[in-house]
Amino acid sequence: MTAGATTREAEASDAAPDLTGAELTGGLNGWSTSASAVMGVEEMVLLDGPLGIVSKAMDERDTSLIMPSGTALGATWDPELVSDVGQVIGQQGVERGVSAILGPNLNMPRSPLTGRGFEMFSEDPLLTGILGAAWVDGVQSQGVGSCTKHVVANDTETERRRMNSRVEPATLRETYLRPFETAVRSANPWMLMMAYNRVNGTHCSQNAELIGVLKDEWKYDGVVVSDWYGVDDTVAAANAGLDLEMPGPATHFGARFGEAVAAGDVAQPRLSDAVERLTRLADRTGRRSGGTSPAPSRLRSQHEQRAILNKAASRSFVLLKNKDDVLPLDLSGIRTLAVVGPNASKPCFQGGTFATVRPEGDVVSPLEAIRAAVGPGLEVLYEPGAAPSSALPLTDLGSTAPDGTPGVLLEVLPAGEAEDVLYSEVRQASAFVWFGPVPGLGAGVPGRARITANFTFPNATRWTLGAGGTGVSSLRVDGTEVLEVPPPAPDDVMGVVARAETQEIALELPQGKVEVVVEMAFQPGRVQAITAVATPEEETDPLAAAVDLAARADAVVVVIGDQQGSSRESADRTTAALDTASDRLVAAVAEVATETIVVVNASRAVLLPWADNVKAVLMAWFPGQEFGPALAAVLAGKEAPSGRLPVSFPWRDEDIPGWGTGLDAELTLDYAAGEPMGYRHFEGSGRKSRYSFGYGLGYTTFELVDAVTSTSPTRQDPADGVDGIIVRATVSNTGDTQGRDVLQAYAKAPGEADFRFVGFKAIDIAPGEAAEAKIALDPLGFRRWNSSNAEWSIPSGEWEIRVARNASDMGILCRIAL
Repeated sequence: MTAGATTREAEASDAAPDLTGAELTGGLNGWSTSASAVMGVEEMVLLDGPLGIVSKAMDERDTSLIMPSGTALGATWDPELVSDVGQVIGQQGVERGVSAILGPNLNMPRSPLTGRGFEMFSEDPLLTGILGAAWVDGVQSQGVGSCTKHVVANDTETERRRMNSRVEPATLRETYLRPFETAVRSANPWMLMMAYNRVNGTHCSQNAELIGVLKDEWKYDGVVVSDWYGVDDTVAAANAGLDLEMPGPATHFGARFGEAVAAGDVAQPRLSDAVERLTRLADRTGRRSGGTSPAPSRLRSQHEQRAILNKAASRSFVLLKNKDDVLPLDLSGIRTLAVVGPNASKPCFQGGTFATVRPEGDVVSPLEAIRAAVGPGLEVLYEPGAAPSSALPLTDLGSTAPDGTPGVLLEVLPAGEAEDVLYSEVRQASAFVWFGPVPGLGAGVPGRARITANFTFPNATRWTLGAGGTGVSSLRVDGTEVLEVPPPAPDDVMGVVARAETQEIALELPQGKVEVVVEMAFQPGRVQAITAVATPEEETDPLAAAVDLAARADAVVVVIGDQQGSSRESADRTTAALDTASDRLVAAVAEVATETIVVVNASRAVLLPWADNVKAVLMAWFPGQEFGPALAAVLAGKEAPSGRLPVSFPWRDEDIPGWGTGLDAELTLDYAAGEPMGYRHFEGSGRKSRYSFGYGLGYTTFELVDAVTSTSPTRQDPADGVDGIIVRATVSNTGDTQGRDVLQAYAKAPGEADFRFVGFKAIDIAPGEAAEAKIALDPLGFRRWNSSNAEWSIPSGEWEIRVARNASDMGILCRIAL
C-alpha cells in the first residue's frame, strides 16, 4: 500500500472494510499509545528526549542522567562513543518501562539563531546522519525504540506550528532529508516523527509526498507518528501515510480513522498498513501478548554509565585557541587560580523545552571539580562576575512553603471563588505542566492552579517577579494583586508552554517575611501550565569584584555561556552573541589578566568578540551532567580536548546564512535565501568563518603528509551512489604528547562551485609518530537530485577530493574519474 493511497480500492470492493486495530492509531494519553486486546498489543510508553528521559508527568522529582546535547555529541566525531551514549539512555529507558524515546533530533541548525539547535548534531547532513544512526543503534540495542525527529525542515522555532518551509527539491533531498535517510539505511529507527511545520505548502503530518519518500522509496517499515498535537485533518493525514496520532486521547485518529475507512474516505489497506506497523513496534519493544521482551545488549553499572558520560563530555570539548600553550594549566607555577563567570557555579546542561531533564544523582559544578582537581596546595577563588541572564525559579532563590518547608506550595482548586483545595503538595520547582488530567481535578474541566512561596529578606530589596500560564494569571505580593497576565492566544498555547512564557514587574520588597502568590484560572484544554519566576536586583557590582580577583590571580578561568532559557523550544534568537554581561566580563578580565582562559558553555555557534585578547578558548557546549569533572580533567591535563567543530562559527551576525531574512506575510521561510548553509555558505559567499566546520586544536600538533584515492569505484543504482572510493591519508604527530586527530574528506563534482563533506576518520597517534587513516567515502555523497526528472543521477567526469583537517583548510587535492 502506498502512502498516498486513494479510496479507489475501497470503492472497488463490496466487502465491509476490516477496521480491526483502528484504536491503535490514536494515543491513549500524553505519553502512551492505546492498547488493543484483539491485537494483543499493550500500551507503549513514549517519553521525550534526547538529553535524557523526561518525566511523563513533568515532575521535577522524576530524574534521569543528563546526556551531552546533540551538538556536543556532534563535536566528538565519534560514532562508537555516541552509540555508547545511546546505550546509556536506552538502559535508562529500560529501567523506567519506556518503549520508545523521542530522539534523536536529525534536523540541522541552518543558523545559530535557531532556538532548538542544541539538540541537533551538526550543520552537515552526513555527519548528522552518521552520528544520529549511531545514537539510534545504541538506544535500540537495549530493546527501546528510537523515535527519530522531526521530518523535515523543522529548523526554526518561530511560528513552527504554522510556518511553511519552502525548499527546492534538490536541497530538500540532498541536505534536509539526507540525515533521516542515513539513519533509516544504517539503523532503521522504529519510529519517525513528522514535524509541525509545512513543507512546500503542506503540513508534514499530511504530506503524502514526504511520507511516500519514507515508505515507498526508503522502504521504511517503522511507525510514522505525528508530533504532539500535530494532526488537524483525519482524512488528509491518514491518506498521506501517517500511522499514529499523539498524544491521546485521540482527536483525529483511533476510532475516527476507522470511521473514515468505513465511510470510504480512506482505503482499508491504509489502515491495515498503520496497524501492521504499530503491532511490529509492539513486537520490537516486547509489548505484544505472548511475545518476549527484548534482551538489552548490555546493562552498565551506575559508575560505568557516568564514566561514559564523562568521556563523551571531555571528547566533545573543542579547543579553539591555545596561545603559548597556556593549556593544560601548569599547576606548579600557580599559587592563586581565579575562577569567574556564572556558569562555573551554575552550569547550563540543556535548553528550555518540554524535554527538560532533572539530573539523577550528584552533579558536581565546574567550580567544585576544579577545586578538587588542583588539591589543597593551590588557592581557588571565585566570583560570578555577572548576574544570571534569565529569570530564576523561585526555589532557586530560597523559597519556602507556608509551613516553612523549602520549596513552594502547589495547589489545585475548582473554578470560581471557592477555596476547596483539591490537590496540595510542596514541590521543588515553580513551573508546572500537565498534559491531560490536572491533579485533583481531572481533564476537560476548568479550574485554578496556585503557587505560594514565602521569602524572608534581611533588608528591603528590589526584585523582578514574573507570572504566566495557559489561563488568566495573577501575581499577588502579601495579598495585594500587582500584576494580571492575560491567557495566550489559542493558536500559541503550546508555544507559551514550551517557552514557559511570563510577564514581569519590578517591585520593592520589604524587610522580613514576604508572601508571593501566582494563581491561574484556566479553561478546559489538552495542556495546562503555570509558571512563577523572579530576578533579584544585584546589590553590588559583580563585574568589579571579578575584575579585582582576576587582577590578583596567577591565572584566570572564565566560565560563561547560556542559561537554560537562552535556547528554547518555540522561540528563536535574534543574535548569535552571548549575553552582554558575559562578553563584558571576559573583556574586562582580559584587560587585567594576561593568563585568561575562557570556557564557553553554550551548545551553538556563538560570536567571540574578545577571542583575540585571551590566551585560550575552549568550547564546552552543553556537555551533560559530567561537565564539571570532565572540564577539570582537561584543564589539568589529565585528558586532552580532541573535539572538532560540528558547526561553523561566524565573525558577526551579518555573516550568518540567510541573515536578515525570515517569515513572509504568509509565514513562509524561503530556504533559497540561506542556501547553501554552513561551511558551504562561507566557501561560496567569499565570507570567512571565524572557526570552520571541522576545526579544533589539541595538546599536540599534527601535520597532514599525503593523501591518495583508490581508482576502482563501483557505480550502483544512482539512488545508492558510488561505492568503493577510499582515501588513504598519512598524518604525523609533530608534538610532544599523544593526540587524536580527525581527517576529513570533501568532494566536488564536475562543474560544481563548492566542496561537500563526504567522509572522516579519527586517529590516535603517539608523539613523533605517523599513521595512515583510511577514509571510506560516503557512497551517497556522489549522487545529485535531478529536479527536472525527479530522480537521482551521478555526475560523470573528474571529481576533486580534498583531504583536510577542517572545511577551510586547503589540505591535499586528489582526483578521481567517474
